[in-house]
Amino acid sequence: MTSAFELRRNPLSHDWLIQGFLEANTLALLFGEPAAGKSLLALDWAASVATGRAWCGRQTRRGTAIYLAGEGYRGLARRLAAWERVNGQESSPDVPLLFSECIAGLPDSVGAVIEGIDAVAIRYGKPLLVVIDTLARCFTGDENSAGGMGGFLTACDAMRLRYGCTVLIVHHSGHSDKGRARGYSSLPAAMDAIYQLETEGEGRRKLKCSKAKDFSPPATCSFIIQEVKLPDTDQRGKPVTAPVLKEAPALAELPQATVSPAWRHPSRTYLR
Repeated sequence: MTSAFELRRNPLSHDWLIQGFLEANTLALLFGEPAAGKSLLALDWAASVATGRAWCGRQTRRGTAIYLAGEGYRGLARRLAAWERVNGQESSPDVPLLFSECIAGLPDSVGAVIEGIDAVAIRYGKPLLVVIDTLARCFTGDENSAGGMGGFLTACDAMRLRYGCTVLIVHHSGHSDKGRARGYSSLPAAMDAIYQLETEGEGRRKLKCSKAKDFSPPATCSFIIQEVKLPDTDQRGKPVTAPVLKEAPALAELPQATVSPAWRHPSRTYLR
């Protein structure tokens, strides 16, 4: 137990991970329909934290980011390469952005996940951000039951409490109600912040905040998905491209860019 006096000694200001969007040591949900760009945004947030690069003009706190990838794993290297070039970042083994090498089956394998994070934290420090992409692929229970979702949320809280990190859950929209995340109601109830990424006309994406428990919801942001040309070619000799999410203050076609090969971390633990 903590006394009211001790509680009042804590700082009253917000402890931001991404200024105005994600607070430190919280649970956050990012949801949307398939192909809306959820994983692109989650990678953008994770890479911004790992490099300390400002995100859409918002300050970030630099630190270790862990990405538990349950889908689209083969495309991550290309997407990371595209992100690096578009954001002017050089590949470096010292960038504390680490990806899981297998699907994190939560809550059953939460012990193995924590063990893997502990191993890389020896070199890189405790994570500030853990991304779970997606809930459906990283969840071993029934997302529509109270018990199943409760177990998943307990696993998320175990990571948050152990590292003092923000846990970002990437999830799909509901089948009938596209304005809410799929699954049992305890999921949104447990979140400190909820964001929805929607598809609009002209290929634009709209990010809006539907829940901000302890801060003023940020204004809606607009993005486009840009295809970035990579230096490699495929088996037919065609250029390899990868998508990246770009802020879109106005409708304009952005030029393609070239990029150096993606950084690959050599660690052979649960994470790499």
